[in-house]
Parts: sequence; structure tokens; C-alpha cells
Amino acid sequence: MWHNYCIESAPEEIQMTRKNSGITALELATTIAIVAVIAALIMPPYLKWNRARRLEGAVINLTTDLEMAKMRAIRENSFVVVEFNTDRYTMFLDTGDGMGGLPNWNQDADEQQIFNRKMPTGVQIDTGNLSFPVVNVKTRFNSRGIPPDILAPEIIPVANAANGRQITINRLGFIDIQ
Repeated sequence: MWHNYCIESAPEEIQMTRKNSGITALELATTIAIVAVIAALIMPPYLKWNRARRLEGAVINLTTDLEMAKMRAIRENSFVVVEFNTDRYTMFLDTGDGMGGLPNWNQDADEQQIFNRKMPTGVQIDTGNLSFPVVNVKTRFNSRGIPPDILAPEIIPVANAANGRQITINRLGFIDIQ
């Protein structure tokens, strides 16, 4: 048969094809080395970029949430308190002390929590440098969207290991990123 004739007449070609039908350990090691070098060159700038984006995203989210607190205070005709911790911040309606009294800055059992947002990994609020007038780690907005306890612009520092940003709130409730 012709098929048998081809196999019998050209055994060198078949053996040659079998030798070239894979990759050698040297080729594999070279490829892995090239990928490792490229990764070593790409990873540091990528990680720096990623840290910067996390910080920027956290600052934008916090600023937006503070604006939402103002709007919610106006809509609910009530105080909205924002409480800061190093790794999160909480927002709730402060309708009173639970016994018909005045708003007391604390979340009582009958008061609605708007949300409790966790900061991204590696990003923190510097609560040691917060200096809100009445309660250091809390601010609030009244039914007109104004923080009544702030007399001078207050700064909320947000930072990661490399960089930091500041959010300012003035006495009229204007919120700005610096």
C-alpha cells in the first residue's frame, strides 16, 4: 500500500517530526525567565497606580456620601450624623435620645442607620487629626443641610501608606477635596 510505502521509505522524516513536536526544557525556562522579567518591570508601577486609585476612590466615595448626608438631612427634616473610625464611617438619622429628647449624637435603637461603609484595603481615615467641635470623630448635618457645630473649616484626612488627601467641610456645608 502507498501508506506503508511512505512510512517505510522515509523513516528519517518521521523521526525528525517526532523530535520537533514539543518544547524543550531550555525553551520553557527561557519563556518563564522572559515573563518574570516583564512582571518585575510592570508590577511596581501597577501597584503604585493601584494604591493611588484606591485612595482616590475612597476620597470620592466619602465626599459623595457626605453630600448624600446633607441631602438626607434635608429630606428627612432631621439631623444626620456621620461617625468616623480609622477603617470605616457610619451614617445614621439622629432623631432624638429615644425618649422624645433632643438629638444626642448617638445611634439609639430606634434610629435608622443609613449605611456603614468600610474603607478600601490600605486606606484609612486619620481620626487622630479630626477636630470637630462637639464630638471629635463625628459631624452632623441639620434639616437645612448645614453642619451647625462647625464654625471654621474642618479637615478630614484620608491616607494610605504613600499618599494622603484631605476633605474639608466649611460652616455652610460646602465639601471640597484638597
